[in-house]
Formats: sequence, structure tokens, C-alpha cells
Amino acid sequence: MTMFQKLDTYLSQEFSDDYWYDDAEFYACDLVKQLTHLDWNTLHTSWKNRSILWQVRCAEILDWGDINQAIPLLLDMIASENDELTLAAADSLRSLNLVELDFPVCVDEKVLARLQTVKETGNIAKRIINELLKQLQGNLENCRLSKIADSPPI
Repeated sequence: MTMFQKLDTYLSQEFSDDYWYDDAEFYACDLVKQLTHLDWNTLHTSWKNRSILWQVRCAEILDWGDINQAIPLLLDMIASENDELTLAAADSLRSLNLVELDFPVCVDEKVLARLQTVKETGNIAKRIINELLKQLQGNLENCRLSKIADSPPI
């Protein structure tokens, strides 16, 4: 059984919210730390086919995994049409402290629009998303520099 299959099976189990946040989430974090490159590829291609509860749980633990793999996946999850998933992914991305990363995290207009929409759903959402937007703003200059470096010479 691959590590993705173990994670997939585990996230699909029935847990009370209390048990998930008190115990089960920590085991899931250990599993995500062990994902191989192939496991990450499988996760990237299959997460949309899982239940919304599975997706939210996955978003909540991705910050424990390989950030090079987790960040693009979290950005895709933020762009989803489910407010709970968008907020869980934004919170996970925020916890990575993007300002201190060595590489730029560039977001598109769709992601920014979803963040603005979900920000209006409540005080906790507003706090989480404002903190994330502040980090993204601090990371924006690195993103611009990266785009300039990647563009072909004139």
C-alpha cells in the first residue's frame, strides 16, 4: 500500500470533530510527511474526487508536508467553490509563514477573488485571510522578481 493510499483511507474514516482535532489529525500529519513524489502526484490528481470532509481534512494537514508540493495544492483548494475548504486551505497556507520562504508564492486573480469572498463570511475567516493576504503582499515583490527572471530576454 502506498503512503497516499494510507492517507486516503485514513482521511476517509469517520471521526468526531473532537477526535479529529485531538488525535487523528496528528497521525494524518505524520502520513503527509512521508508522501513520496509519486504520492504527491496522485494527491494532486485525485483530491477533487474525494468528499468535502476529506478535502478539508487534507487541507488542514498539508502544511506538514513538502511545501513545494503543498503550496500549489493549497492554492488550488483555495480556488474551490466550497467556503469551508477555501478557509481551511488558506489557514494551512498562512501557517507556512510565506514571508520567510526562499521562493515566491504567486497567486492568480481567481485565488484572490475567492479569498475576498470567503473573508466576508465571519470574523475568524476575516482574521485568517487578512493574515494570509499580508503574507502574500510581503511575498509579492519576490514573485515579481521571479517572473522577470523567468521571462525571455528582450
